[in-house]
Amino acid sequence: SDLDTTGFKCIGQEVTSELDFTPAKLFVRKYIRKIYALPNGEGIIVADLPARPIDKGIAGAGLLSNILVEKFVDHLPIYRQIERFKRDQVVISASTIDGWVTQTANLLNPLYDHLVKLVIAQGYLQVDETPLKVLDHQNKKGKTHQGYHWVYNAPLQNAVFFDYREGRGREGPAKLLKEL
Repeated sequence: SDLDTTGFKCIGQEVTSELDFTPAKLFVRKYIRKIYALPNGEGIIVADLPARPIDKGIAGAGLLSNILVEKFVDHLPIYRQIERFKRDQVVISASTIDGWVTQTANLLNPLYDHLVKLVIAQGYLQVDETPLKVLDHQNKKGKTHQGYHWVYNAPLQNAVFFDYREGRGREGPAKLLKEL
């Protein structure tokens, strides 16, 4: 501060808070593992890598979780995430990110299955379907078909899960409930 306080007695302080933002950034984490030759030329050894979400993949857990949160919570399409990565001089193809999303979702399947069992086991459920347009890459590029997110809510336990079905008929919920 430019204020000369020589000879003054401090009697307190005033604190002003400011909310600010530092954008997320991509970074490379390197694992350096020394390679040792065994005596008498019997081979080599190297330490194992730590467990990673996608074996032999370059994406770390933080990047994978960010991609999924932005896609499924913030509804930010993959192509827009790719453009953001390009601004950071990182080029990742759509097919690579699609693969990461699929592999990460597969890792989460046991948690989802457990959540479904917990919710269905409750004595009181609220169920409703919500229509949504689904991109149809198999038939016509850029075309959509009508799909439905069925929402299963156990309000007393504050637990929810979503189940995608192509139709809104009772067959979807009947099949899901029967399987459990």
